[in-house]
Amino acid sequence: MYVKNFQAMYPFEGYVIETVSCGPQVIHIGLRRDGRRAFKCPDCGRAMARNRETTRRCYDLSGGAGTVVCIDYPNIQGYCSCCKTFPMVRPSEVHPTRRATWRLMRFVSTLARFVPMDAMAGICGVPAATAWRFDRDVLENDLPQPDLDGIRAILVDEKSVRRGHGYVTLVLNADTGELLHMKEGKKKASLTGFFDRLTPAQKVSIEAVCIDRAGAYKSAVAEHLPEAEIVYDRFHLMANLGKAIDQVRREEYRDAGEADKAVIKGQRYNLLRNPENLSDEGEQSLGKLLAINENLGIAHLLKDQFRLTWTYQSVAWARKHLLAWAALAEAAAIAPLTKFANGVAKDVEGIVAWCTHRITNGLIEGFNSIVSRVIFKARGIRSANYLYLKLRQESLLQL
Repeated sequence: MYVKNFQAMYPFEGYVIETVSCGPQVIHIGLRRDGRRAFKCPDCGRAMARNRETTRRCYDLSGGAGTVVCIDYPNIQGYCSCCKTFPMVRPSEVHPTRRATWRLMRFVSTLARFVPMDAMAGICGVPAATAWRFDRDVLENDLPQPDLDGIRAILVDEKSVRRGHGYVTLVLNADTGELLHMKEGKKKASLTGFFDRLTPAQKVSIEAVCIDRAGAYKSAVAEHLPEAEIVYDRFHLMANLGKAIDQVRREEYRDAGEADKAVIKGQRYNLLRNPENLSDEGEQSLGKLLAINENLGIAHLLKDQFRLTWTYQSVAWARKHLLAWAALAEAAAIAPLTKFANGVAKDVEGIVAWCTHRITNGLIEGFNSIVSRVIFKARGIRSANYLYLKLRQESLLQL
């Protein structure tokens, strides 16, 4: 009955527990093959002869109170006369190259989502370097491949993942948020690798691609998805306008007198915040600023008018609004705003395409915190492939 309880706790298909030895720190479990099971070739499934047998040891989930569980199992080399090979046969629950069971590795992989890698040794007795290898192996084995059929729209952006401008290119399904592709770099080639994986039918199904105007992805999209419509990301556009307004603020501060400088100083975020997000104090402070500086008043008004672009349902009306806005911004003759307005007029079709497809890179922007959290928990990422697996895991868990 004692052994049967361990058999239920530590099942191994085709094997039975022969011995159990319990110590204060270690539990040793000895396995033997179930004699009722035929010894078959793992490749062709035919019966094969046993060539030689050794005993191997691996580790399994803790039995409680920090106890280490060691599994001693027969590692049998057979000979298949059909395949003319000498395959090794071990319990399927044991990883083929790690000295651990899949149960232990999956437990470590689950923990890795919530605790730093260097905490693993204290929790389950697995060193940090071993823990991230376990996590990587589990993710490679368990995560499904991306489903590239029937994708309506994709989101593309680059993210910084390490110091020294280490970037990766991310591609997400715009409708589900599933991570489809990650590649080091932020150049055309980083995105081309994704398109090369698509079949002609999969490419045709993609109707829209959301990108940043300043990125290097436009030519890759035009080359591989000529029928897809480019949508310039709303959040990047507002960020670009915010930079232009902040440049105006800095120039006005530089040229202002001492009294006006006292009013302009510290107003950066009041200028950039949406009116509904201003506190009463911020609203009063902003009012004083706009009353004494005409250029900042114009910039603030143009910012609020530009936001209205994403309230339109009709492409034609959105285009009319944007072109009129660009003309007003150019007439204001404020250099940073004029430069931004010229870019808007040039890219107007990509901006108003939002009215048709209603997609932004908001989902990818949300990956910023996920990327930071994953890198922190792993105490740094040494493998781009491992980072991709971790981010894909997170994206699938949010579906």
